[in-house]
Amino acid sequence: MEPDSYSLREYLCHATNLGLDWVAAGADDVLRSFRNSFADRVKDGELSSAQVELKLHHVFNFYMTIREAMPFINGTPMLRFVGKLGGIAPITSRQVGGKAHWSGWNKIDRRPAKRPTPNVDDVERILEHLRTAAMVPLDGTWKQSLRVFAAERNWLVACCAVRAGLRRKETASLSLRKIAEALGKLKIIEMPVGRWRSSVQANPLNEAVYDLRLRANIIAGIETYAARGYTTLCLDVQTKGKPERSVEFPLDLVLDLLEIGVWQVRKSLFERWTSEGKTDLDHDAIFLSSTRDGKRLTIKSVGDIVKDAFNNLLVAGSGHRLRAYYFTEMAWLLWNQELAKAGYRNDIAVNNVVLNRLADLAGHKRPGTMERHYLDRAILRHKMKANRPSLDARKDMMNALISVSWQLDEASCRRLQRVIYAFDDCKDENFFKVVDAAINKYVALKERPHLNKALHLRLVMSKTD
Repeated sequence: MEPDSYSLREYLCHATNLGLDWVAAGADDVLRSFRNSFADRVKDGELSSAQVELKLHHVFNFYMTIREAMPFINGTPMLRFVGKLGGIAPITSRQVGGKAHWSGWNKIDRRPAKRPTPNVDDVERILEHLRTAAMVPLDGTWKQSLRVFAAERNWLVACCAVRAGLRRKETASLSLRKIAEALGKLKIIEMPVGRWRSSVQANPLNEAVYDLRLRANIIAGIETYAARGYTTLCLDVQTKGKPERSVEFPLDLVLDLLEIGVWQVRKSLFERWTSEGKTDLDHDAIFLSSTRDGKRLTIKSVGDIVKDAFNNLLVAGSGHRLRAYYFTEMAWLLWNQELAKAGYRNDIAVNNVVLNRLADLAGHKRPGTMERHYLDRAILRHKMKANRPSLDARKDMMNALISVSWQLDEASCRRLQRVIYAFDDCKDENFFKVVDAAINKYVALKERPHLNKALHLRLVMSKTD
C-alpha cells in the first residue's frame, strides 16, 4: 500500500478502539488523540515527530476530499468534515503557504539530510504520485479538470528529468518549435519553406491539434523511425552557461509530450482561455501554468512540482536528484553497450567512450568528477557477485553471435533481432517452453569448441620489422 493508505488504516484502527466508526472519527478531538497515541514511540525514537505529522496530514486530506469522492452515503448527502477557513465543521482548517492544513498541524523543522540518488522504486513512486489525480474521471467541473491537467503536466515534467536528464531551466524552456525542427530533419513532418518565423509560419505540431489526419501521420512517422532501430530524437534545449545543447529524448517521451502534453492538456487549456477572451497565449510552450493563463511554467515552479512530490512521499531529494538517477542508469546502459562492443574486454578505451558520452548527456564540455562517479558506480554494479552469472552468460551469448553473425543473411539477422526483443518483452513461461521445444524438435545443434583465451595477450613488434 501507499504511505497514506497505511496512515488511514492506523487511524481507523484507533477510531475502532475508541468505539467510533469512520464518520464519527472525522473530528478535531479524535485527530488529537491519534497524535497522542504516538507520544511514547516518538519519545523512544521509533518514530519522528515529522512522520506523525505526515500521518495526520494524510488523514486530514482524506476527510477533506471524501465529500467529492463519495457525495452520498446510504442515500444521504455526505456531511462536510473539513470547513473552509473560519467556518464551522468537525475538523477545522487553516491556510499555510497557500495550502489547507489541519488547524492543529505543527510545522516540524528538520535538518537538511544528505540527498542520495533515489532508486528505481522511489522514482516509480514519485512518478505515480504526480500522476494520481489524472486517474480520476472528469466530473464536468473546470476546477477538477485543472487538477487532472496539472497532474498530467507534473508527471511529464518529472519524466523530462528521469528519462532525458533535463535541468529545471531546460524543462521550463522546452520548445515545441525545436521538436518540430527535429522531426522535420527526419522528414516526419514538412517544415515551412524559408526562414522560420513562429509568429507568421504555422508550426505543424500546433496544426495537428485539430487535424487528426496530420496527427496520425506524425505518430506513424515516429513509430516507423523507432521500428528502424532508433530509440531517441536529438532536440536542442536552452541550458545554463550557453544558449543551447543537444539532448537525446527517448521516442516514447516525445510521443507523450505531444499526445498528452500538447494535443490533450494544452489544447483544453487554450480552448478555455480563448473562450474567456485571452489572446496572449504561448504556442511554443509545452508546460503551462494554470494560474498565469497561457504563460509557460517558471523555473521555480518546475523545481517545486518535483520537490513537493519528494516531500509528500518522505523521499530524500529533489528534481535534481532525478537527474542524478538518469545519469546513474545511463552510465549502466552505456557501460553495457560499450563493453559488449569490445567483446566484454574491459579497457581504458571503454572507460573513455562512456565518460565522453556521459559528459555529452550532461551538457559538460569535458568529463569530470561527476562522470567518473557514475562510471565507477556502473563498474561496481557489474562487479557485484550477484551479477557474475548473468555477465558470464552475456559473454557466451555475444561470443556465439560474433562467431556466426557473418554467415547469417539479412532475413535471419532481422529474425534474430525480433527474438532478442521478444525474450525481453515476453513474461509468459509458455513462450520459452515453445522455443525450447522447437529447437529440440527441428534443430540438431552441433558441438562447438570452447574458446580458450590467454590470460595476457599483447602484440610485440620484432626488431627486423
